[in-house]
Amino acid sequence: MITEKVLFFSPHAAIWVHAFPEALVADAVRSCGGEVVYVTCDGALSSFCLPMAARGLRVESPSQEKSRVCLECHQNRDWIRREFAFPGYDFDSVLDATDLRQIDALVATLRREDLDSFEVDRVKVGRAALYEFLIQKKKIELGEDDWTLFRPRLVNALRSLFAARRILDREKPSRIVMYNTLYSVNAVWRALAEERGALVYFLHAGMGLTNRLQTLMVGRNSPLAWQYRLVSEWSRYRDIPCNQEELSAVTDHFYELFRGTNVFAYSAPKSRTADDWRTRFEIRPDQKLVVAMMSSYDEYIAARAIDEVPPESEFLFPSQLEWIRALVEWFKTRPELFLLIRVHPREFPNKREATKSAHALLLERELAVLPPNVRVNWPSDQISIYDIAEHADVMLNAWSTAGKEMALLGLPVVVYCPTLLLYPADLNHVGLTHDAYFAAIEVALSEGWSFERTRKAYRWCVLENVRSVADISDGFDYSETPAQSLRQQARGLLFLVPGTRQARDLARRPRVLREQHRLGEMILAGKESWLDVPPEPREEVSEATETAALRHEIRRLMQALYPGAQGAPSPGSLRQRLESVAWA
Repeated sequence: MITEKVLFFSPHAAIWVHAFPEALVADAVRSCGGEVVYVTCDGALSSFCLPMAARGLRVESPSQEKSRVCLECHQNRDWIRREFAFPGYDFDSVLDATDLRQIDALVATLRREDLDSFEVDRVKVGRAALYEFLIQKKKIELGEDDWTLFRPRLVNALRSLFAARRILDREKPSRIVMYNTLYSVNAVWRALAEERGALVYFLHAGMGLTNRLQTLMVGRNSPLAWQYRLVSEWSRYRDIPCNQEELSAVTDHFYELFRGTNVFAYSAPKSRTADDWRTRFEIRPDQKLVVAMMSSYDEYIAARAIDEVPPESEFLFPSQLEWIRALVEWFKTRPELFLLIRVHPREFPNKREATKSAHALLLERELAVLPPNVRVNWPSDQISIYDIAEHADVMLNAWSTAGKEMALLGLPVVVYCPTLLLYPADLNHVGLTHDAYFAAIEVALSEGWSFERTRKAYRWCVLENVRSVADISDGFDYSETPAQSLRQQARGLLFLVPGTRQARDLARRPRVLREQHRLGEMILAGKESWLDVPPEPREEVSEATETAALRHEIRRLMQALYPGAQGAPSPGSLRQRLESVAWA
């Protein structure tokens, strides 16, 4: 019997909430018969690495601050290697002085304008190294003044690649597993491994905000490839009614999203007052409100740089700016309508990033003068997208996941670039030509709110948040929800003591992870995604039973959206529409 050798490349052990779940998976694979090799870092990335960025450091931060992150990384690495008894070594150990001199020479002679075509062993190292930089700096492209700050990332990517060449030659693994293969030092391993015929798997926290770290996406290639593959699987699940437990898990996610306090929730929290924000924008009561939800460019530009998403030039509008210009031209001839342009909060400083994007500067100039029935909702207005949805008739979307969220609330959404969406386009209306696009807006205006749209969106979210992720909650119970009770707060303070969290997680891990067999089968049998591994039998229900469960979940959504609401809802408001089905 042939034993699969599975190499886990784990250079970012300082991020415990990634490193420990990764170790649980490695242990599951080994328990199922795989030969595991655990490869880590001992300081080769110390000039600047992902854990340093996660701690708020910069390339120019003092070396002693970076050293503290390295020390934490080494401690976590050693805990994992000791407690799990993984065989392996640090990737630094295979690099010699000749490698380092060659890397320095490559970087010294490379020009910024040649970065896009810079390859080593047919691996596009220059483009791979751009990924995190473009996201964190919110850049559309690399400027001349960025080169000094970018150089350490390029050096790290090259060190990682040079080590990968030696280690892949030595170990000859048939499988390689990494936490998020989009990270630049991981991306070069992915490219080289695929070139040599090894199967590459990524791990990533799930998408449900209430249990994000207690679930794992597991799949081939990359998180973005996984998402597009999931969309392609939608037709298999679209007509399957969901049970109460599955629907409830989706509502839990949206409950957290509506609160607006989670670091991954970019919108301001839903207002608890009855103030009508429409007067701020001079929207008349007789005008139908159409909202254009812009998407952030940082993640798109970074993904585009590494060929993970199609270029904007393929779409009806070759840029969001062109899209907005076309909308403004159309709406200025339709005074019975009002267009509200919502700029994505990620374009400006937010809970995760302190930088204003280059695209935001373009928008500020472009949108300075507008027709009377067009206004801009800037992030500084501090208006929640859910407050806007309360009075919206139609939502227009570029490629934001908000298009999925609005569909779940029953609102009609119109899109122009369906192949870029990370959810099924059939949750929305689609227009691929100029005439078809504006005709789709007309159809959406006449069609209005729909309970069946809510049903379909819930089914997609069940596929995305429940069916397609591994549940590791029995092995890792880290919660990002703010502590409520004094006991929870005390526990949180205790976990701030270095090593306490790690010792507790290692001590409580089960001997056999609940999903051990499926994790082992997925990776050792070379499956594409979690959906390819047979799950435990689920409770099947009829559409009528699903409808009753959906009404219950809509009541829960309303508790999150309208806590303490009294009196009758405004006619035509989202609350009125939800109430019409919640207690039907």
